Amino acid sequence: MDPELNLSTPSLMFFSEKFDELYTDLSNKNIKVGEIVNMPAGRVFNFADNEENYFAVMEKK
Repeated sequence: MDPELNLSTPSLMFFSEKFDELYTDLSNKNIKVGEIVNMPAGRVFNFADNEENYFAVMEKK
């Protein structure tokens, strides 16, 4: 294995057409979710897995 290889968690952006339903579903399953933020490109929230890696979800219209 290359010693300079970056093995950290990659930055991932997911897109959802059922944005509000996904946010509610993750919250109801006691998954750590951030607040919904309004960005110029649309609404976004993040969530964490059980190892505290964070991922983002953007609303797809």
